[in-house]
Amino acid sequence: MKKRCLLVLTALAAMFLFASCEKEQKIYVVSTNDMHANIDNFPQLAALVDSLRTAHPDLLLFGAGDNRSGNPINDRYAEPAKPMYELMNKVGFDLSTFGNHEWDGGVIALRNVLTWAQFPFVCANVTFDDSLQMPNFKPYEVFERNGLKIGVIGGIQLGENGLPDFHPKNAGGSHFRPLAEVLPEYLPKLREECDLVFLLSHCGYEEDRETAEQFPDLDAIFGGHSHTRVSETQLVNGVLVTQAEAKVKFVTLSTFTLKKGKVIDKKMELLSVKEFPKRNEEVQAMVDEYNDNDYFSTVVTTNTTPIDNYESLGCLMTDAIRYTTGADLGFQNPGGVRYDTLSARPVTLKDIFALDPFDNEIIAYTLSGEEVVNMMKSCFTSDHGPIYCSGCSYKFKVSDEGEITDFKVTLDNGKPIDPSAKYNVVMNSYMSSTFDYEHEDEGHSTFRSSNELMLEYLASHPEIDYGTTHRVTEVE
Repeated sequence: MKKRCLLVLTALAAMFLFASCEKEQKIYVVSTNDMHANIDNFPQLAALVDSLRTAHPDLLLFGAGDNRSGNPINDRYAEPAKPMYELMNKVGFDLSTFGNHEWDGGVIALRNVLTWAQFPFVCANVTFDDSLQMPNFKPYEVFERNGLKIGVIGGIQLGENGLPDFHPKNAGGSHFRPLAEVLPEYLPKLREECDLVFLLSHCGYEEDRETAEQFPDLDAIFGGHSHTRVSETQLVNGVLVTQAEAKVKFVTLSTFTLKKGKVIDKKMELLSVKEFPKRNEEVQAMVDEYNDNDYFSTVVTTNTTPIDNYESLGCLMTDAIRYTTGADLGFQNPGGVRYDTLSARPVTLKDIFALDPFDNEIIAYTLSGEEVVNMMKSCFTSDHGPIYCSGCSYKFKVSDEGEITDFKVTLDNGKPIDPSAKYNVVMNSYMSSTFDYEHEDEGHSTFRSSNELMLEYLASHPEIDYGTTHRVTEVE
C-alpha cells in the first residue's frame, strides 16, 4: 500500500513538473529614455508605473540615458541633477544606462549622480580611472523575475572623435570603446547564463537597428539618444527594438513570453504618460516643492509671435551672441537648441535656461569666407544637421548619396560670402572643440557665456519676434 502511494505521489510530482515546464512565463519591461529632467511629468509617470506594477508585480523599469539637462529647476538646483534622481528613486527605477548628457556636469557631477541613485547604472563600453572611484556602476546587471534570469548590458554612442556627444572637456578620466567591439566580451556569457538578454542603449534608433542585425542573440534593445517614437512592435533580425521619444511623454511596455525556457513572443506597446488620467500625490508634492522658486519666474522679454521650430529659436540664439560681441557672423549647433516651441507670452529665466541648458563659453575667431563655409558644412557631420546662423543665410542641396552640394551663403547685405575676405565669427565652445574643419586662427575666449550674452541681448529687446525667421533653405 505504501509502495503504491509512493508511486502515485511520484507520478503526481512528475505531472506537476511537466505542467510547470509547459506553463508560459511572462516578463514585463517598462522603458523610457531621454527624460531630460522633465520632472513635471513624473506624477503621471509614477501613477502609470504604479498601475502597471499592480497588474505585473515583477515588472522591470529601465531608463536609457540622458536623465538630466533640459530643465533649470533640476540642472541649476543647489546640487545639480539631484531632484531628478530623487524622483527616479521614488518611482522605483531598476536600472539606467548613461546618456551623453550624463557628462554635462563633468565626471565629479556624474559620480554624485551614481551616489544618489538607488539603482545601478550599466554601460559596457566605458571605463573610468580608478582614482574616480565610480560607485554603483558595472557593464551589465542580472535580474531574477518570475523564475527567469534576465541579463541587461548597457551601451552609449560615440561620435567621430571617439567620445559621446558631450563637451570634450567633461570627459576627464572616462575612456570609451565602440559598442560593437565590446558586446562580444559579454553577450556569449550572458546568453549562456540567462533566459533573456537585453541591451539598454543610448546609441540612437538607426544604430540600434544595425546592432540588432549584427547581434541577433539579443532579445531586445531598449534605446535612446535619437528621441525616436517607436509606436508599434519592431523586430529587426528577431530583436525587439524600441524607443519612447523623449521628455517623459511616453513609456514603452514590452512583454516577453517564454515556454520551456524559449522566447515564443515579443511585443511592445507605447503608452502616453501625459494622457494618463491619474497622478501620484506624493510625487506631485515633491515636484511642487522643486518648482517653488521665484527666481526662475523672472520675466526677461515678451515673445510676440509663436515659434514652432528649432531654427527660429536658433536664430534668436545666434543674434544674441553676434550683436553683443559685435561680430560679423554668429553660429549655433542645432543640438544646442533644446526645445522647438515658444508661445506668444512673457519669456522667463526658466525659458532661457531651458532653451540653452549648457551655457557654454563663447569663442571668437577671425575666419576667411572659405573657412566659414567649411565650418558650416562640418555641422552636418559634427552635429547631425544644418547649422543656425546670424549675419547671413544659406541654401544647400542634399544629393541622393547624402552629400551636401550647392552650398551658397549670402550675407545680410545681399552679397555672397567672399572666400578670401576675413570675418569676425563667434560660436560656442562645444562647436569650437568638436567641429572638424581647417582654419588658421585658433580662436580666443570672450570670457562670457551664451546665457550671459542672451540676457544682455534681451535687456535691450523688451519684445522679440522670431516666429517667422528662417535663414536656412534646403533646395530640392
